[in-house]
Amino acid sequence: MIICKWQQTDNLQVSQLEKECFSDCWSLEMIVSAYNNPNFLGYVAKVEDLVIGYIAVNYCLDEAEINLIAVSENYRRKNVATMLIDTMINELKTLSVEKIFLEVRRSNKGAQALYEKLGFTYIGVRSKYYQGVEDALLMCKVIKE
Repeated sequence: MIICKWQQTDNLQVSQLEKECFSDCWSLEMIVSAYNNPNFLGYVAKVEDLVIGYIAVNYCLDEAEINLIAVSENYRRKNVATMLIDTMINELKTLSVEKIFLEVRRSNKGAQALYEKLGFTYIGVRSKYYQGVEDALLMCKVIKE
C-alpha cells in the first residue's frame, strides 16, 4: 500500500468508494468541484492502482477542515485512515495550518474512537446535520508545533 497525493485521475475511483462507504455520499460532480478548489488538499491510499482510501481537506489561512475521509471495508482496522490523517497533518503543518476540524456522525463510534486516539477533541454538535436526522459531532485538533 502507498499513500500519494490525490490526482485528478483518482476522482472516479474516489467517487465509487464514496458510494460504497456512505448512504449520503458526495456525487462525482461534488468531488470534482472540491478537487478543483485552489484550497483543496487530498491524499489517496492505493494497493497497486486501486484506491482503497482517501482524505480531502479544504484549508484557509491557519485552519483546515476534513471534508472527505473513507477506507474500503476490506482495509479497515489496518491503520489506513491513521496513515492518511498523519500524512495530511504533516502537509498542513508545512502550510502553517494550526487547527484541523471535522464532523462525524454521532452513531459512528469507530471513527470517533480513531479521531480521539489521534488527538481530536469534541467542540460542539450540529443537530440533525446528516439527512435532517442524525447529529454531527464537531471535533478539532491543534496541530501547531
